[in-house]
Amino acid sequence: MILVDARIVLVPEMRRVFIAEVQKVMPLVRSEAGCNRYELFTSATSPTVIHFLEEWGSQRHLDEHLTQPHMQEFFAKTAKWHAAPTELMIYEVISARKITMND
Repeated sequence: MILVDARIVLVPEMRRVFIAEVQKVMPLVRSEAGCNRYELFTSATSPTVIHFLEEWGSQRHLDEHLTQPHMQEFFAKTAKWHAAPTELMIYEVISARKITMND
């Protein structure tokens, strides 16, 4: 399993339109082979910082995702709205388990 944390810093005035574009592409991404999770989060303390948290079945699935036409269009359209280069943290997970905590 591959986990990705893609950190994006946006130009402040483009935040709302960026999120609208993400909402358009999100169903397409979630239907891709090997996509187990694809979520968008915004920072509570820095509203222009956006994180995509992604879970892919394999590196091959992630690589294929990045070359999909809808992603290429999304990257081309939104790149100019970034205030800094996108930073990716990619984790290869060997195993995982679910624990339910009692509050």
